[in-house]
Amino acid sequence: MSADLARGLRDVLDAAAELASAQDEDAVLHIAIRRARQLVGTDLAYVMLLDPERGDTYMRMAEGATSPKFDTIRLGMGLGLGGQVAEAMAPRWTRNYLADEQYTHVIDPIIIDEGVLAILGVPVRTHGRLTGMLFTSDRSERDFAQDEITLLALLADQISAALTAAERASSRRRELDETRDALDAERARTATLAATVETHQRLTELVVGGATVPEIVDLLVEIEGGTAAVYDLAHRELGSARSTEGPPVDLLLRVLHEVTTDQERPAGLISRHVDGHVVVVTPIVTGPDHLGYVTFGSRGAAPTAGVALVRVASVIALFLLGHQARDEADNRVRGELLAELLSPGEHDLESINRRADLLGVTVDSDLVALVITPPEARMTRAMQTECRALARTVGGLVTTYGDRAVMLLPGSDAGATARDAAGRLSSHRATVGASGPIAGLPGLDGADGGGGVVDHVERARRAARLLIALDREGEGAATEELGLYGLLFSEVDREFVGRFIESHLGPVRASDRTRGTALLETLQAWFAAEGSPSATAARLFVHVNTVYQRLERLDAVLGPGWRRGDRALELRLALRMSELRGA
Repeated sequence: MSADLARGLRDVLDAAAELASAQDEDAVLHIAIRRARQLVGTDLAYVMLLDPERGDTYMRMAEGATSPKFDTIRLGMGLGLGGQVAEAMAPRWTRNYLADEQYTHVIDPIIIDEGVLAILGVPVRTHGRLTGMLFTSDRSERDFAQDEITLLALLADQISAALTAAERASSRRRELDETRDALDAERARTATLAATVETHQRLTELVVGGATVPEIVDLLVEIEGGTAAVYDLAHRELGSARSTEGPPVDLLLRVLHEVTTDQERPAGLISRHVDGHVVVVTPIVTGPDHLGYVTFGSRGAAPTAGVALVRVASVIALFLLGHQARDEADNRVRGELLAELLSPGEHDLESINRRADLLGVTVDSDLVALVITPPEARMTRAMQTECRALARTVGGLVTTYGDRAVMLLPGSDAGATARDAAGRLSSHRATVGASGPIAGLPGLDGADGGGGVVDHVERARRAARLLIALDREGEGAATEELGLYGLLFSEVDREFVGRFIESHLGPVRASDRTRGTALLETLQAWFAAEGSPSATAARLFVHVNTVYQRLERLDAVLGPGWRRGDRALELRLALRMSELRGA
């Protein structure tokens, strides 16, 4: 054995030891091509691996190459020097590849670009099957001695063993990582379960202790951080809480509007990403009843937030159902008491006062009778609920019918009470007529001289009808504010009122439009001044002669006799109705 071969064998043994320490495929190949260059003493070394799916070989790693195209080489079986190494599974070499006609030349442009001439290639086998090829190359012509071929082949055998060991090590690491991930996931599930159990326990303690919705929301924010809010079906807030890093409550309400626009009753949790926050909405549902919504927002939903929201929604559903049952019982008692007051015959005032006191209705204070009329033919369930809630809130009585609700609410100003009720019911476009005050329930039979409850309810009904006739739907007003017109026109519809105003004032308005005059304004001032030309001129800030000229024009438009008698009364009524109507 020559000294060079003995030295080469020691180098192969050293390379084998280094390869055995490699932990993955990349490390094995880096060591292999570096050792190949040192072992044979060439400019380049590279490894091509077999692609079983395509049935060819591809460049996997190179050292010493300068052309970027070199890394893109692919060779089919039998093509080029590398293709013959793969097909024959035996070493092949050439002193000048470009000039060697025994090979099929398919990658010559890349070889020229890299400047490669001499090439030696040996197969890399695993259990007798081709895995790839190890090459060493020079940019000048040279021959490869048999010892060099033998040493490179021995190194290729060590590469095969090292790749197998590295693959096994990688597989063990993957299995270990998967086991570790599974353990971490199980720990996370255990932590989530523990947090869920704690949340449920604390929620249960709150409910048993008679907690309110705001207290339940406070607990949710204490556990999860962020911001939480609970809303009823009308999107009115029932309770909210916000941590220092939580989004504003308005953002939660905005998302709720968007979600319920898409679907009135969301099916389970719905998440939206808004302004850097994650906002979650879940319905409060029990059986067929949809009671409201729980919303939660944070800068990245906490792992237990979804579970906590479902628990909170369930607890609040039970809480609201309890309140709903109590409210329904309260509504029934209030409705029965008011229905009794509106029924004909004698009343047991002592019993009525006692029951009213239990409901929180102050019987010795002034009360206002209200009639609430819906925009449609019948009251919706939501509107009935709103009316009952209003009566409970202010300490009044309410009873609902198919087409209206009747209330007795505390108050000494019927008009203000009507407008307040209309404002509270604005989402339903309810029209509210009012009458009163009634000097407490002891005066329900009219003993106080102000008329009984039934009389005031009838007046309120007429006021509501007149508001609708005047196209003032959704507003509130008292009988006294409508005066004589409430009595005269309460039973007519809006078409009749419109025709009445147009028949009397239409010609005057038409003349003003076509001639640019102010006859309607003059007509109003004339009646306000009780037919005095000078007083009319003062009201209009014009000369009295101007008034006479306008009166002559009104004679031409309205005809003679409009200043006295029934014609004058009808015109004054039309003017007042137009004023009440806002037309």
